[in-house]
Amino acid sequence: MNIKSYIIVKLKELEWSTLILVVLLSVSGLTAIYSIEAQHESSSDYFFRQSIWTVVGIGLFLTAYFIPRKVLHNFTYPAYGFGILLLLVPILMKSSGAVSRWIMFGSIGIQPSEFMKIFLLLAHAKYFADHKRKLSNIKEIMTPVAMTLGPTILVLAQPDLGTALTYFGILIVIIFWAGIKPLHFFLLLAPILSMLASFQTLSFFIWMGVIIVILYFNHLPFWTKTLNFIINVGLGGITNLLWALLKPYQQQRILSMIDSDSDPLGAGYQVSQSLTAFGSGGPFGKGLGEGTQTHLKFLPEQHTDFIMTVIGEEFGFVGVMVVITLFYLLIAKLITQAYNSKFRFDSVILIGITSIYIFHVFVNLGMIVGIMPVTGIPLPFISYGGSFMITSMILAGLSANMSSVRRAVG
Repeated sequence: MNIKSYIIVKLKELEWSTLILVVLLSVSGLTAIYSIEAQHESSSDYFFRQSIWTVVGIGLFLTAYFIPRKVLHNFTYPAYGFGILLLLVPILMKSSGAVSRWIMFGSIGIQPSEFMKIFLLLAHAKYFADHKRKLSNIKEIMTPVAMTLGPTILVLAQPDLGTALTYFGILIVIIFWAGIKPLHFFLLLAPILSMLASFQTLSFFIWMGVIIVILYFNHLPFWTKTLNFIINVGLGGITNLLWALLKPYQQQRILSMIDSDSDPLGAGYQVSQSLTAFGSGGPFGKGLGEGTQTHLKFLPEQHTDFIMTVIGEEFGFVGVMVVITLFYLLIAKLITQAYNSKFRFDSVILIGITSIYIFHVFVNLGMIVGIMPVTGIPLPFISYGGSFMITSMILAGLSANMSSVRRAVG
């Protein structure tokens, strides 16, 4: 089949509802950014830049949709290696001991950690699709863990905790979808819980007891049981050291999640102002350009991490529910497509994309209402940012590609 015929067939297969949903979400973000900028005499040009990135993103959505499946499958690992190299560039180019998250091309910057989400997702999909891995052996989990750990360490060095957490969010969802045994899933998550439990001595000892019981009553090799116990005890033991290595503002962000009033003029300020803005919006909001918290600049990062607060203040509960409904429709569509897919490669990509969107939506909304720490996780298609907008659009295009019914080429 020639290229022209392939394009015609793919256009017929395109489920336009996916594109319509991401465009509607993008328009919601652009509306909020326009409102923020229109009330201030500013030369930031946020609205203009985001409009350009949205148009470019739609073009890349279509590009990702038209890439033959065979090409994606064959070039997955080289793309992953390229992503690792991109992550190394900001580290190697650091100046005065500071590491940037950006690679600058004049006045334009790209954030390689965002694009690594795509490369990591594709690498996981190829790994789990090849040889029909069922994760019956715990050794098979080590490769995807190592694949995730590499970019995670590089991103933490920038430092970017939010994106690093996204990488492991992708991994956890994919291995669950791939059919990991409940015991292996527990062993994978146990170290995280051990670190959380270690903040209180009694809870840590109780948790260690739970681990001992679970390991004892399962038929695992003795060395596996011993190694898992040592890892959990070791990570619990060094948690306080890792906590001390966090920067003060990072520690305060986590503490303010527990009690936003503990530092109302510091780490808790954003959450306090966010809740105030939400409450003042009421059912229908104050109207476009009428949000006082927004336009008096009480709320920092209002065009990026806290943009949903702007929507809540100016368009009220109804406006927020419209946006959440759009996300629900998109995510529910992706889960259905992943479940119905006949190809393992396609299914893993679809559920991986779903995990990225869910993680960003859940953490971002959790941040602005104070149930999650402020980690700089933006809202897909809505928050200001070129790299993130392009990444979100490419992922949506890949989801449309993987959900195509026929395979004209590849």
